[in-house]
Amino acid sequence: MTTKIKKLVFIVAAFCFFSQAHAQNDHIALERINAEEFRVRSTNGIPFTVVLENSNNNGQYQLASNTELTFKFDDVTRQSMIRIVFDRAAYQTMEDKIILQYRSDVEWIKSQLDITDDQSKLFPTRPIFDDRSLEALKSKVFQYTTTSTKENAFNKWIERVNYSYGAVLFLRELYAASNGENNPQSRNFESINVYEALRM
Repeated sequence: MTTKIKKLVFIVAAFCFFSQAHAQNDHIALERINAEEFRVRSTNGIPFTVVLENSNNNGQYQLASNTELTFKFDDVTRQSMIRIVFDRAAYQTMEDKIILQYRSDVEWIKSQLDITDDQSKLFPTRPIFDDRSLEALKSKVFQYTTTSTKENAFNKWIERVNYSYGAVLFLRELYAASNGENNPQSRNFESINVYEALRM
């Protein structure tokens, strides 16, 4: 996989494992910088929109991958709230990268297992499955593993398709939660009281 895709794999796979002392949910952390400023940073590199409300500086701020936002304490009150939004453009960009990688992996396994273009119709164009259809696909592809070398390639492809499948599900769940759907990601989109988060 390319360096960019490996980075994306790390972001999605590690999203729920954080040890930051000041993390307020699975995706952002609020931290004091000094007596005058605090920052909001992404704990996993996913680009969110940060919404600051009930403050002297209300607005929507783009929190890009591997960046942070800085705010002044003078701009917030005891009622100031911060929440995140996973907007459609960010969601689509990340999903498109996963889909492109999935298609690249399909071409790779076709070449490794000598699957012709006519036979390649067994592969969906997007890694959108339920568990049953994913296992059915794996079973069909396994039929082309006629040597130990091909079986090794098949096992590597399994890891890749499992990632694509899981990553797309995760991003869709994240986007749905950002738009109000009740699911395991919902709590990450609840408003955070700035004063309470920073124990002011």
